[in-house]
Amino acid sequence: MSQQIKFLNRKVVRKVIALGVALPVAAFLVVSSASTPPSSVALDISPTATSSISRSLVAHPVTGAIPFTGNLKAKKRLAKIAAAKAKKIAAARERARLEKISRNFTRPVLNYRLSASFGAKSRLWANRHTGQDFASPFGSRVRASERGVVVFAGWDGPYGRKIAISHPNGVQTWYGHLSRISVKVGQRVKVGQRIGLVGATGNVTGTHLHFEVRKYGVPVNPVKWLRSMGIRV
Repeated sequence: MSQQIKFLNRKVVRKVIALGVALPVAAFLVVSSASTPPSSVALDISPTATSSISRSLVAHPVTGAIPFTGNLKAKKRLAKIAAAKAKKIAAARERARLEKISRNFTRPVLNYRLSASFGAKSRLWANRHTGQDFASPFGSRVRASERGVVVFAGWDGPYGRKIAISHPNGVQTWYGHLSRISVKVGQRVKVGQRIGLVGATGNVTGTHLHFEVRKYGVPVNPVKWLRSMGIRV
């Protein structure tokens, strides 16, 4: 009899304990459900979830872009922002590069107006125009656009009085229709040094400088060449 009473007492105690735990929990759930808006979404803030989020938000080592796994519109917007940022950085680097190398180059004349352009057609030329004409007042200073060595200084048919300067990397610059030549063959010149004066000699219709750039003997666009060296024309 005593053993049955002890067993019943234990059973009652377990029920009381279970009831004592269940009631507060149930009450907490009721209060929580009543205070939480129906549209709210529970967030998983477990260590596993937070670590996976952290890994997904690591910025790209080169572009600095942060991966996004949300809706498509937001993803496109972030991609557009990242692309604009990368473009801005690239432009800044290019400006810095041009600013650095532009110290070694200059315009052949200061006071000018661009006239006949590279590749233009005219009865004055047998083929297309192989240089860029800088319309400038008679007697204006003509300057070496880059340091180099004078390889020609004299009369050259339709070019009139012409100077040719050899530069590194297979580049030569020609200066035609000059009224005066101020350098000699074999002379080393610095960037910006005066080498002659603007004139109207040779095959011309007016006063101007014919500026020509040749790379390994092949004419290239002088304006593009100057701009690629950071010089504005």
